[in-house]
Amino acid sequence: MCDDSTEKILEMKISHRWLQDFVALPASEWTPQRVQKVLTDLGLEVEDIVDMSSVLQGFVVGRVLDKQPHPKADKLSVCTVDVGQAEPKTIVCGAPNVAAGQTVPVALVGAVVPSAGFAIEERPLRGVTSQGMICSQSELGLGEDHDGIWVLDLDVASGTPLAKALGIDDVIYDVAITPNRADCLSHLGIARDLAAYMRGAVSLADVSVLKVHVDAQPEVKIEIRDADLCRRFMARRIDGVRVVESPTWLKDRLTALGLRPRNVIVDVTNYVMHECGQPLHAYDARTITDATFVVQTAAQADVKQYTTLDGKLRQLDGSMLLICDARGPVGIAGVMGGQHSEITDDTTSVLLESAWFAPSSIRRTAKILGLSTDASYRFERGVDIDGVEWALDRATQLILELSGGEALNRVDVYPAPLMPASFRVRFERMRSIVGIDVSDDYIVEVCRAVGCAVDAVSNGSCLVTAPSWRMDITAEIDIAEEVMRLYGIDNVPSAERAHIAIGASALPADLRSGGPHGHAQRVRVRTMLTSRGYTDCVTNVLGSPEDQNGADGVTLANALGREFSVMRTSLIPSLLRVASRNLRHGANGVRLMEIGSVFCRDAGGQFGVRQQELLTLLVAGEQAAHWSERGRALDLYDLVADVQSLSADIVVRPSSEIVPMFTVNTLVCECAGRGIGYIGQVDPALASSSDLQASAVAAVIDLRAITQSARRYVPVSAFPVVERDLALVVAEELVSGELIAAALRVGGPHIRTAEVFDVYRDKLLGPTRKSLAMRMTFGAADRTLVDADVDAAITAITAEVNARFGAVLRGHEAPLAANESNEPSSAGVAS
Repeated sequence: MCDDSTEKILEMKISHRWLQDFVALPASEWTPQRVQKVLTDLGLEVEDIVDMSSVLQGFVVGRVLDKQPHPKADKLSVCTVDVGQAEPKTIVCGAPNVAAGQTVPVALVGAVVPSAGFAIEERPLRGVTSQGMICSQSELGLGEDHDGIWVLDLDVASGTPLAKALGIDDVIYDVAITPNRADCLSHLGIARDLAAYMRGAVSLADVSVLKVHVDAQPEVKIEIRDADLCRRFMARRIDGVRVVESPTWLKDRLTALGLRPRNVIVDVTNYVMHECGQPLHAYDARTITDATFVVQTAAQADVKQYTTLDGKLRQLDGSMLLICDARGPVGIAGVMGGQHSEITDDTTSVLLESAWFAPSSIRRTAKILGLSTDASYRFERGVDIDGVEWALDRATQLILELSGGEALNRVDVYPAPLMPASFRVRFERMRSIVGIDVSDDYIVEVCRAVGCAVDAVSNGSCLVTAPSWRMDITAEIDIAEEVMRLYGIDNVPSAERAHIAIGASALPADLRSGGPHGHAQRVRVRTMLTSRGYTDCVTNVLGSPEDQNGADGVTLANALGREFSVMRTSLIPSLLRVASRNLRHGANGVRLMEIGSVFCRDAGGQFGVRQQELLTLLVAGEQAAHWSERGRALDLYDLVADVQSLSADIVVRPSSEIVPMFTVNTLVCECAGRGIGYIGQVDPALASSSDLQASAVAAVIDLRAITQSARRYVPVSAFPVVERDLALVVAEELVSGELIAAALRVGGPHIRTAEVFDVYRDKLLGPTRKSLAMRMTFGAADRTLVDADVDAAITAITAEVNARFGAVLRGHEAPLAANESNEPSSAGVAS
């Protein structure tokens, strides 16, 4: 546990200067903005960049030359402060610890206080004009100490910029770390990702030269009573230490991250934790009875409460893991140390702990106690079990260097060494998963760049062993993620594939996505359908095996129960349950819709799992009664009308295909000649299994296919159009739409529209013929048409309709046969 563990982590703060200890970042190439982009592209989102020099603009180092009581306020002092300018400044200060001769941080007029956001102004305070402000750590955002001004231990000239004097003229990145990347909760972890991007290596401090008293007995005894909760525990005794203030460089690094320096021992444990991600804890050796550590649960120790180093009495759960000595607990494992064993100014011997605790155990303990600390934050996500040793040696090295003393041999209890994940990576499989043509050598290069050991490269595969610090790399699919991270998502060409799956069957797989308009499409569909009386539903993506109706669903390895054990292959079963529940509670009829994902195994097994987004509609029960008509059951025709309302391009036709979850007679929906879904009556057996007594009708539609078929915008031509009318004598039974379709088909590139605007009948035409007047418009986008252009189109149209339908121009029709009736009929009936 880290002794500074009372400070909670809100985000991971990373120092640009500190990163340079591990990996070369030349200023000419690696600006903070480039570091931000690279880390974000690698999946480590940089939420903010803070330039400490700009944050502390207007803050300087000052020296208090004189302090006098304020003439009108007992709690205020009037200080004369040298800030490196021609004349000293008069500053009114309310801190009780201010005194002449001190070196202090001063905010000059115009400086903005980081913690409060207000600008310093020259203004009178109780009758005395104050020309600045002497600051505390908390006001500067560089620590939590707000009890008084910050007295600096710096030997620099007055007027020196504060950021430069503190050595924090640095850039701090606020990095959002995803739960699977616990290895990046340190500067070393972030540096490793940058090194992988550059195909380089990180530089670690050499701890092999650590001087220890080899001949002395370790004097530390360790017992682990539950090896599942504590896989490894290391400790070392260091005698003859001096608990002094940390050197400036160490305090500056901690201060830049918002940590408050305490003393050299505590500061070293915090420093190493932020350096490599391994929490440490230092005990005063005088307080550990028999120099013995026993790692056991509170139940095993028979302890029900314990006072932690923040002075609070904590009620313990029996499952919580404790660090005990021969008498009782000395700390709550992985969360916080005990009050009576902390380092004090007169400590001369230290017991240093470095361990690995089960993440689930620490997570549960922290949650029950309501206590999240720097240490628990890391242990909950998992630390590098092989890094436990390096961290202990690194902290020992720094303590000996900064505090003196003599280190004894370390004690390492590691009952069951953890074996790293090892698996084969198939190169062709990698290419199929990532969808890009990367070479075998590139895949091997990426594996080695992220720290994996690669062996047995042959026959289209290799054997990969994950590094101990990458707990998230456990299988072949994880290497695919690393290949994509280092290849760069931005470098992958856009080529979306779209599929539709209903149960175990699939529509054509070559339907393409609507691209960036997908969200707008969903909003439009929801708006249209809710206006037609539908209720938008959101149901669980998990279901039971029975819901899948024989489809090859994706089964969860860690399911909460059988009813939530399979990822759904259709939305129909869950909507049936919603319909049943509503009808049983008094609803006459329901119209339900849901836009959601279904999951199927790929037919060939090569891509593993395929995810589809579908629109599913379901209607059941009766149409609401109205004074103008009696209530009736909602049926297939209602659903067809609702589906066709989504797009004028949707057509519906009967299908002989057997579709899971539907009865035999289904309709297939097509858009621009491609199948986009089905409409039909839900299998009564499936409906009954959901306690739905009424018949139900459902539709399953691929929205992306509708988006794909949308008409493209054609700009309005700047040139005039030409209209031509044709009066054609045709057979009485001819449908006008066929005549229009023929005209548009053969009218050439310039025909815009065709419509029948009049139907004429008279005794001269007889009962078997009629005259249809058709108006056509012609136009071009790049010029004004001439008569020859239109005449050619008219000739082609009249020839086509004559050949197909026997249509002739009015006035050129053959006379009536002798046996045809000449009885008059209505004439001039306009369409």
